[in-house]
Amino acid sequence: MAERIARATQPQINISTVIHTSLERLREESKLVVYTADVAVMVTKISDKKVLYGKVDLGTTTVRLRAAGNKAQIVIPLAEVKESDIQFNEAKNQFVVTLPLPRVDETLVEVQTDPTFYEVQTEVGWARLDRFSGETLRDDAKRELRSAIIEEAKHPRIISAAKDSGRDQISALLEAVVKPMRPEASVVVEFRGNESVAKP
Repeated sequence: MAERIARATQPQINISTVIHTSLERLREESKLVVYTADVAVMVTKISDKKVLYGKVDLGTTTVRLRAAGNKAQIVIPLAEVKESDIQFNEAKNQFVVTLPLPRVDETLVEVQTDPTFYEVQTEVGWARLDRFSGETLRDDAKRELRSAIIEEAKHPRIISAAKDSGRDQISALLEAVVKPMRPEASVVVEFRGNESVAKP
């Protein structure tokens, strides 16, 4: 009897989760992803504090935040390719395609959220408090990660690798169309304002 009463008086807890979603916007885009860059960035924030008209230095707080495992996509905007960008050179038996330069797709930047990929160093000024100046700088550094990733992804070495990848991908696509019609023809892929590379 006591057990029945105990079971009857035990609280019953039901947890329900309701997720509401909405489709905000659909966009039609024409772009070729030619390269995905894994980017590690470091953001350094420095705060100096002085009082009494700058005569008393309360110290400098410095925060260095390094985040690995971020990703940025490098794309070729195919919507910018015009009919005049595709030419056939009869004398050289070459198809020449001129493409816009690869660029960072700033709408698809993956900022690392796993704290195990973060390295944080904080140096607090002698008369400063970590829970004020340190915490503020750490929050600011996290907010600046996305822009730092974009800037790093624009580095010439990454864009150069994206150009090589884009050249190979576009060449492979065009060769599949060109070779059955003109087996001896070559495909030349170039970027606006840059050198060209022929694919025999």
